[in-house]
Amino acid sequence: MLKKIFHINMILVLLMMFSCRDPFEPDLSDIPVEVLVAEGYIEIQGESIIRLSKTVPVRSTQSSPVISGAKLSLLDSNNGRWEFVEKEEGVYSLNGNFSPSETYQLQIELIGGKVYKTENLQPIISPEIDELGFLRDQNGVEIFVSTKGDEQAQYFLWSYQEYWIFRPGVISRLIYNDGEVRFRDTDERIDLCWKNNLNPKIVLQNAARFEDNRILQRELVLIPNNSEKLTQRYSIEVMQMAISQEAFDFWEILRKNSDDIGGIFSPLPSLIRGNIYNVTDESEPVIGYISMGKSATKRIYIDISDVFPWPVFIPEYEFCGISFQDTIPPTKQALFEAFGKGDRMPARDLYASNGEIIGYFGAPTQCVDCTLRGSNVRPEFWED
Repeated sequence: MLKKIFHINMILVLLMMFSCRDPFEPDLSDIPVEVLVAEGYIEIQGESIIRLSKTVPVRSTQSSPVISGAKLSLLDSNNGRWEFVEKEEGVYSLNGNFSPSETYQLQIELIGGKVYKTENLQPIISPEIDELGFLRDQNGVEIFVSTKGDEQAQYFLWSYQEYWIFRPGVISRLIYNDGEVRFRDTDERIDLCWKNNLNPKIVLQNAARFEDNRILQRELVLIPNNSEKLTQRYSIEVMQMAISQEAFDFWEILRKNSDDIGGIFSPLPSLIRGNIYNVTDESEPVIGYISMGKSATKRIYIDISDVFPWPVFIPEYEFCGISFQDTIPPTKQALFEAFGKGDRMPARDLYASNGEIIGYFGAPTQCVDCTLRGSNVRPEFWED
């Protein structure tokens, strides 16, 4: 959930907050460089996912290292205990059904003995999403969500995952293999791929600001004109979570820091305090806010026909084309010289009047192979 936001290097943010016209080197010696980052949402019905990682030093080029081998437990006030399972490195999963009237705590025990807990978690049931839709205007396509809060659910946090189909600059069904060119099998095709955005921005809203607690057409995503997202077919799944006011305040500060980095009126990162603490040293900083409840989800698809006309511009394919002036004979030596290095691929075949292949035309691999920018594996949920 909102994975990109949690991977903000808080030390880097602090450094940028003090940036000015003259070079400035703040003293960072007393700031911890490896801070626990916990992200996730605990569902009272179904699967809950918690991710653990650590921050990195200011000038480090490495990504945030995940924390593997931890022991995560969900505890209730009646001594109930449920254990998470590490499904992949740094990603912990729990499936179960839990009472919405009970209070809970998440406990995290790291290798080495450090133990962390959340403050008491009171589940909040999210209303259903009334509408997930889109509008087309001169700026592009706006994806929006509408819902209605109630006395128990007034503060909302949305996360989403986008997937879309795109095609490479040169479409080819041919493959060079073992000194010859043949047609690709279905599972070998590289002329249609899916790409995704799983690290979206923070989207929040307080329903109490509106009449009857009704939130109408809250913008989630703006797809700009010429975006490849609407090349053929696009899908977005939205997860709506009702959260507490304390959680809302945490996310709002984090949103402002991620949106307004460097502004002199931006809130200081030191003001970001989550609901996770070290049980033996509460002064140790921890990044993250874990909420619990029942979320609501909805998915929509948008086809290019829904927004036609939709011109597409993909910078990586701007200068792509087939070399029709260079005919490659269908001999093993000629094919090897043309395609053996892997920087070019066969793009078109050339036939004589009697139906015999007399040559091939090639194109740069980066123009032909869509898997260099995405995946040719169809997502399990995808609908045509």
